[in-house]
Amino acid sequence: MLKIGQFSKLAKVTIKTLRYYDKIGLLKPAMVESSSSYRYYSESQLQTVALISSYKSAGLSNDLILKLLNHSENKLELLEKQKQLLIEQENNIKQAILRIDELINKKEQPYNAEIKRIDKRLVYRCRGYVSSIEKIHDFIKNCADEFFRSNPDVKFSDPDYCCAIYPDDRYRKDNIFVEYAQSVDRVGKDTDILKFSEIEPITAISVFHYGDYKSLPNAYIFAVNWAREHGYQLCGEPRERYINGAWNVDDVSKWLTELQLPIKE
Repeated sequence: MLKIGQFSKLAKVTIKTLRYYDKIGLLKPAMVESSSSYRYYSESQLQTVALISSYKSAGLSNDLILKLLNHSENKLELLEKQKQLLIEQENNIKQAILRIDELINKKEQPYNAEIKRIDKRLVYRCRGYVSSIEKIHDFIKNCADEFFRSNPDVKFSDPDYCCAIYPDDRYRKDNIFVEYAQSVDRVGKDTDILKFSEIEPITAISVFHYGDYKSLPNAYIFAVNWAREHGYQLCGEPRERYINGAWNVDDVSKWLTELQLPIKE
């Protein structure tokens, strides 16, 4: 058995930290002397401290470490969840750095606008909810998978047209209601989540945006100001066309989205 001071030296962990681990239940002493309250640790607990330190360096919380030590949940599953969380945090940090660089260098994306006539199209439509705007490509892929499964003989139209519309009456950061429409060459078979219909023709202001979806509001601001300056009145739901994104381009700065804001004739 090792006194707490000896154990501290061997484990390269301070006595204060060991007492804290004892308090929260991460590492209890092997024995506490009743007369003196001295803490004693076994040599085998050195391995446990080393494991705790490894978990700490990986960014795991005390609660999660406790679950791993107690084997109360699947170890690999918990670690995989933590990995995905860290990857998400890493992506958010990268995006924040890009935005800071833009602010430092005062690089505003140059936008251009043009008036487009989008004709009536036969489309399949899918409606549903996405947890965040970054997950929109997953939703679109699920729609396409359902389409190919249920209508193997129906093809996309040529020329192709697809767009996402957000029918909600307000902005939502999560649990976002979305409708996706993809043009096809003929009417197919409806399913529970996929319906065939015509999408109405519109005249719209078209603006192309490069970059992540969090900076899309800049493109919307430009489009709205451009409409006001040129005497156009906006109407109807804006459409977003995701031309390039995470599904086919790794470089976020090259993601390409077209905004189509309907205007009155």
